[in-house]
Amino acid sequence: MAQAASGGGRPPELLAALRDAGAGTPKPVYVFSGEPFETAAAARSLVDALVPEAQRAFNLEIYDGRTTPMTTVLDSLRMPGFVAGTKLVWVRESTLFLSGEKRGDLTKALFSAWGDGRERDAAEKLLTLVALAGWSAEQWRDTRWTAVAKSRVAEVFGDELDAESLRELDAVQAVCLARDLTPAGYRDDSAAVLAFLDHGMPPHTVLLFTAATVDARKRLYKRLREIGTAIEFSAARERSGALSRDSVGELLERVTHDRGKRIAPSARELIVQRAGGDVASAASELEKLCLYVGERATITDDDVRAAFRDMAESWIFDFTAALTAGQLARALPLLRGLLDHGEPALRLLAMMAREVRLLLVARECLDDALRGAWRSDMPFNVFQSRLLPRLDDVTRAAFGKAHPFVVYRRFQDAARIDATTLRDALIHLSELDLRFKSARTDPALLLEAFVIDWCGRARRPDRPTSRATA
Repeated sequence: MAQAASGGGRPPELLAALRDAGAGTPKPVYVFSGEPFETAAAARSLVDALVPEAQRAFNLEIYDGRTTPMTTVLDSLRMPGFVAGTKLVWVRESTLFLSGEKRGDLTKALFSAWGDGRERDAAEKLLTLVALAGWSAEQWRDTRWTAVAKSRVAEVFGDELDAESLRELDAVQAVCLARDLTPAGYRDDSAAVLAFLDHGMPPHTVLLFTAATVDARKRLYKRLREIGTAIEFSAARERSGALSRDSVGELLERVTHDRGKRIAPSARELIVQRAGGDVASAASELEKLCLYVGERATITDDDVRAAFRDMAESWIFDFTAALTAGQLARALPLLRGLLDHGEPALRLLAMMAREVRLLLVARECLDDALRGAWRSDMPFNVFQSRLLPRLDDVTRAAFGKAHPFVVYRRFQDAARIDATTLRDALIHLSELDLRFKSARTDPALLLEAFVIDWCGRARRPDRPTSRATA
């Protein structure tokens, strides 16, 4: 995310483009790529600069690039606006700039959206990936991801996926089917667009593309950059994947600037801690926070605690560290806080099971391939340069595309607990899953009982303990 000195946190290249557009000298083509929240906001600003609100019913056309053929868009560009002034044609989430190499980025964005509860966003990204792979509607309807061949999975997502990810894909597909969403046939219409551009854009007409990801090597993208303006909106992140302090600060500046709010320093720090790794979700929470304070001009840390959901992935590290160290006094409040903030118990159970499985993978690796190589005081850079390359393909696949720092933290946690305790915890969690779905016992009580049992076993791994029951 570019550093901005003014304009409510907007990057300087966008401010320059908006100034030119407002002065009556727009470029014929714009491509805004990257974080969807950022590209959508930039697109709306360009609309404001080019098309007065009273003329938008006549001179603004918006198309979904995932479902609309480019021939329809090009036909629209050939027709002048119905009233005097600039005509703007906006193609949202265009697939023109996708390539096989970008499947990994889309896959990561899909699981991020699903994990954050943005079901529609995740569903649309899955449809885009399936369409890009050339699947028919019949293939799509008949597919169950947990049963499909590994080669077919790699065909769509560019790589094999672990069992947990496949189960999540089944859930995403169920959302698509429930809403009658099917993949459109993918066609690369780049040649048709290039031929259209070679004849020149019609006067007083502007074409705008927004896309979550682009392959900058594609000929069409290079051509659009030559004749127009291309801006990539990216957000700087920490090694853990969370948004950086600067990224959160820029987002804060924009939202509070637009809402006419100030934010207390302590509240700012709390938001940085809670922002997580998704720009759109953080922005949504900020909007909700501004509405919560009402007419008050200043946002306090009490307001943040009351109205800003904690989305930071760091809770997983804190939660796992508290459990493996047997710190019940820390673990229970973390669990209760997540439940109080609306996290579904079943989702928490799935997250805990996934973490325990990955801890077991790390533990078995420490007992086998890395036996004697790990030290409790080993810094991250040593782990990354010396131990990480020694992981076999199966272990790497289990951790998926996790950042090396995330893998390092899991090895730190796994070193504190033995494999037998981890295996027993997995059995316990699978039993809880059945009880969640078949009994009327309060899921929160079952999770708390698991935490109490786990903390006791993690604190004294050499002494067996009986399971807590609820």
